[in-house]
Amino acid sequence: MHRSKPHTVRNKIDLTDPSQVRCLKKRLGISADDLQHAVGKVGNSIAAVSKELQKVTPATDVAPVQTGVPLRLKAAGTAAEA
Repeated sequence: MHRSKPHTVRNKIDLTDPSQVRCLKKRLGISADDLQHAVGKVGNSIAAVSKELQKVTPATDVAPVQTGVPLRLKAAGTAAEA
């Protein structure tokens, strides 16, 4: 008799599966304790955990928006006027 292999649910986190925990730690850039804390807070949905972690740690790779005239133009403009 052939038994079917149990399929994992692709959008749920199983903290007892070491390979899944390792992959999620690498993908989300967090520690195992942080992952466990987030799952305890929002549940085992990968989307919910990702969203929660984005709230806690906002993206740092986004450049700040500058408004007004750049400093080098201000300095050049004041030197020309003088």
